[in-house]
Formats: sequence, C-alpha cells, structure tokens
Amino acid sequence: METQRIVYNDKVVRQFLWASVLFGIVGMLVGIIIALQLAFWPANLPPFLSFGRLRPLHTNAVIFAFVGNMLFAGIYYSTQRLVKARLASNILSGIHFWGWQLIIVAAAVSLPLGITTGKEYAELEWPIDISIALIWVVFAVNFFWTLCTSSTASRFRSAPSRVTRSSRASRTRWCSGGTATTRSPSS
Repeated sequence: METQRIVYNDKVVRQFLWASVLFGIVGMLVGIIIALQLAFWPANLPPFLSFGRLRPLHTNAVIFAFVGNMLFAGIYYSTQRLVKARLASNILSGIHFWGWQLIIVAAAVSLPLGITTGKEYAELEWPIDISIALIWVVFAVNFFWTLCTSSTASRFRSAPSRVTRSSRASRTRWCSGGTATTRSPSS
C-alpha cells in the first residue's frame, strides 16, 4: 500500500487567523474606548465617535471580524485534516477570505457614519447583508465540494455498523449529482 502525501491549503487558514488577531485587537480597543465613554462622558466625540455609533462597531467587530475569522480558520484547518483532502478551490478560498474582509471594512465604515438599519444586532444595511449571504454561499460551495473530493469514502465501506448502506448511497448520490452507484459492504 502506497503512502500519499497531502499538501493542505494552510495559506487561507493563516490569513483568517491573522485577520482574526488584527480585528480582535481592533474590536477590543473599541470596547475600551466605549467603556471609557460610559465612565467619563466627555470622552464622547460626537457625531462619529460617540458611544451610540461605536457600540455597534464594537459588537460587529468582535462577532463578525474576530469570531467569524477564527471560525473560518478553524473550519478550513480541521476539514482538510478530517477528510484528508486539500480544499477544493484556491480561488473560492481567496474570494471567501477577501470578500469577508471587505464586508468587515464596509461595516467598520458604515456604522460610525450612522448608515444603519437601526435594529439591534442587525444594524448593517441591505447591500452588506446580501454580500454576507453571497460570501456564505461561496464558503458552502467550497466546503461541500471539499467533502465530495475527499478520499475517506473507503472508511465508510469498512465500517458498516456505523454507517448504513442507505447513507452511503445518499452521500454518493449527492456528491455525484444524482447518479448513485451502490457497493456491497465487502467491496
């Protein structure tokens, strides 16, 4: 049996990781500023650097930029190793990374300017919301495409007690576009 070496796409993992560190620092610095503004009211600099404009920036920076980037780094890192396959598309990975960063920058610009919907935890305007949905679709395509190209299907055939024949057939049908070929447990 020959050993196959897999070269994982860790570039996008490192990009998301470093972006998470950067935006984590920014989000927490904004948190320190708004905490100062609560304790010392003259620290509010209306209109753009007041508490009411910076609080949504802080929450969005921590949720979307810090946690979101770390989430994507963790998913991309672990998926490649769990399914023993490189990410399906470097192009989709790049679009996902840069698209997500552009969304964060758009939010960081629009929130202090007061360009919001005014709804708690749903402040971003509709063009940014649509961009978020599109980038999640890019992520989903890349993620599920990676699952379909994995070489771990043989594991499922060797463990019939854990994975039933019908779930193997549905995975095969889903990844092959509707045409399923079923195999007996002994093959």
